[in-house]
Amino acid sequence: MKNHARRLLSIAVMTGALAAPMLVAAGPAHALLPNRSCGTIAGSDSTTAANLNKVLTGKLRNAMTPYRLSCARAIADATHARGLPDRAAVIAITTAIVESVLENNPNRLDLDSVGLFQQRDSWGTFEQRLNPAWSTNAFLNEMVHLYPNNSWQSREIGVVCQAVQRSAYPSRYQPEAADAQRILNALATPPPAPTPASRVHVEIVGADGGMHNTDADYATGQWTGTWTAMGGSALKALTSAVTGNTMHVFALGSTGRVYTKDANYTTGQWSSGWQEVPGDFEGATAISASATGNQVHLEVLGAGGTMHNTDADYGTGQWTGVWADMGGTGLKALTTTVTDKTMHVYAVGSGGEVFTKDANYATGQWSAGWQEVPGGGAGATAITASTTK
Repeated sequence: MKNHARRLLSIAVMTGALAAPMLVAAGPAHALLPNRSCGTIAGSDSTTAANLNKVLTGKLRNAMTPYRLSCARAIADATHARGLPDRAAVIAITTAIVESVLENNPNRLDLDSVGLFQQRDSWGTFEQRLNPAWSTNAFLNEMVHLYPNNSWQSREIGVVCQAVQRSAYPSRYQPEAADAQRILNALATPPPAPTPASRVHVEIVGADGGMHNTDADYATGQWTGTWTAMGGSALKALTSAVTGNTMHVFALGSTGRVYTKDANYTTGQWSSGWQEVPGDFEGATAISASATGNQVHLEVLGAGGTMHNTDADYGTGQWTGVWADMGGTGLKALTTTVTDKTMHVYAVGSGGEVFTKDANYATGQWSAGWQEVPGGGAGATAITASTTK
């Protein structure tokens, strides 16, 4: 895959700022591919992973992460979806700990094995084996075939894992069974109720062409009362989206190239510089960002008024690296909002009409075309959208 160079804007580096959470663009052909997503990383997964690191004793001792927890959840969800009891999920999670340390790995490091269960080509297609639900069901199908009439429930967990996997190292499974049970127990524990959002972060492009930030805490009714210079030059549009407790700001530079900068509101630190979003887009005139889970979806209008889309998975640190042409002609303003896992895009047309287009990130499908919003909106010059429960 093509390596996308990142161009830095001319900035003044904020004193004391730490490095941003790393976003890795597609690497050179010889580089390892990044792990595939296992699904949404929940807001409480960092806390759950930290608590598990206090009790895990096997291969994942002090190594549980929110991403690995999301992979265990995908296995458990697929197991429970077919009506199998917890013991089946423990068997499958035990196997995935041994085979992949709960990482959905697309690299053929051991012959042609890939995925959570390191299944070989004979199991299914490359993409099937990298689909957590499909690969889990393939594993379980083989388990119930080898142990009819639920006889797998009375056999030692490590023995069942080995029967399905046929590993050259059969003794490696049973020692991980206790950790698999601990992980499943942690997934079953309801997360604490989320703290209602009360802090608002406002960014502007100043007269100097750079970005400036101020914050408000609506729980206390207090603003910081200052605008902090965050660097950049000749910026001409801004948008932002949030994953977890990290705000991702996106800006258009003077030539319509797209840049990003992060603020981690758990640590209170901003990234030290601006980085270009992979894909080498140029000529953007408007921009909007939204988030579903740990994924950020970025839309821009090109020089001809056509919308283009690119996505980032902040769980794995990977951008798609391409800007997909999503159609439209003469569009001149843009906004997005999200309901559940569907992003709704709204755009102002050349005559001020308002159009909409959807992307369902549960299915990965976009609606077929642009539809005009009912009611007539001719003459519109700016647009924004938001959601409430």
